[in-house]
Amino acid sequence: MSKDCDEALENLYLYLDSELDSFSSARIRSHLDDCKGCGPLFDFEGRLKTVVKERLDEDVPDAVVDRVRTALREEAATDLQ
Repeated sequence: MSKDCDEALENLYLYLDSELDSFSSARIRSHLDDCKGCGPLFDFEGRLKTVVKERLDEDVPDAVVDRVRTALREEAATDLQ
């Protein structure tokens, strides 16, 4: 696994949620176009996200989404230590 793979995987959900700046997003997109290991993982996660979103019957309040994102970022930061 390369440094580019590590960066792409670290930013997986930020990328899929379009929460990265355009430069970072373009770097990851370029990596995914060339990486046979990361590309399928991102494709799977993207499809999974779409299915989950389609299956939800109700809107989730923004406050809940923000709390979940914060918790995921904190957990990811802890995992990197």
